Amino acid sequence: MEILLLNGDDDYLHELVTKKLDSLYVDPDFRDFNFRKMDCNRSVTAGALNAVLSELPTLVDRRLVVLQRVSQLGKSASQQLAESWEHNLAPGTVLVVTAGGRIKGEPFWESLSKKGLLVDCRLADSEVDVLLKSFCRQRKRKASPQAISLLRERVGTNLRSLLSHLERSLLSLSEGESLTPEVVEKLVPFSAEVAMWKMTSAIGKRNHREALSILDRQLDRGEQPGSIMGYLNSYLTSLTQVRGLMKIHGNVAEVARAIPRKKEYQVKKTVEELRTWSAKDLTDGFDALTRADFKSKGGDGGGDPKLLLQMLVLKLCSRKRVSR
Repeated sequence: MEILLLNGDDDYLHELVTKKLDSLYVDPDFRDFNFRKMDCNRSVTAGALNAVLSELPTLVDRRLVVLQRVSQLGKSASQQLAESWEHNLAPGTVLVVTAGGRIKGEPFWESLSKKGLLVDCRLADSEVDVLLKSFCRQRKRKASPQAISLLRERVGTNLRSLLSHLERSLLSLSEGESLTPEVVEKLVPFSAEVAMWKMTSAIGKRNHREALSILDRQLDRGEQPGSIMGYLNSYLTSLTQVRGLMKIHGNVAEVARAIPRKKEYQVKKTVEELRTWSAKDLTDGFDALTRADFKSKGGDGGGDPKLLLQMLVLKLCSRKRVSR
């Protein structure tokens, strides 16, 4: 048996590794029998996964099994698998497991890690740039460093989205033409994730003009009011959570370790932003968000979702300066 554990949370990189292993180990004539992929959501039981692991290869020596996002398994199923997978895993199985999130304290992953090979599926910023430039060369196109930088600023870190937008931009070019920032600016909108980050950053700076401009642009592009309210809720929750943990731990590194999927630089930025928020501001912000959400769903006579969001953003930006 061979066991590979793919860390990181970028599905595109996991897919590339899986495709390579598929080409190496799976006979195309018997693929239906010897390739299984399962998503480990909370409804999946240990019994169902053990049944998949125990199947023998059919008419060949190797069988590829891919278990995706084991961090989503229920605690009971994870514990049962930690105790039983090795006994059930059939000879000839090549097992690929992806984390799909925070895996600290996940019994099944930790048990597998004692026997398997950990594959680092995370790219540094410089490596992402190399990948994007290589993508351009494969299509016999050129892109300026400024264009690549702007593309990443607008799309974010998801590799699949980056490559999709890059390909669309390259297809718009004439033969011999290079990709420029002007082309990227024209063709590539800010992703919802990046746009919402920019909006909350503007809220943190009390810049209501910029925050409202981003809000209106996202609504015009079809972003649902409910998802925007959900993002604002996450934003306020993050501020509150970091504020409380800083009082307990006192330093950024400890707080980052205490919050799932939160990196140290993100905590540092949140701490800096908290200088403009008092405890009352946060309480008032949650109250305003709750009222806006209630009215947007028809409560208290209802209201226009766009206007409710605009008023909410204005409320969040209008807080007084915090005295130190």
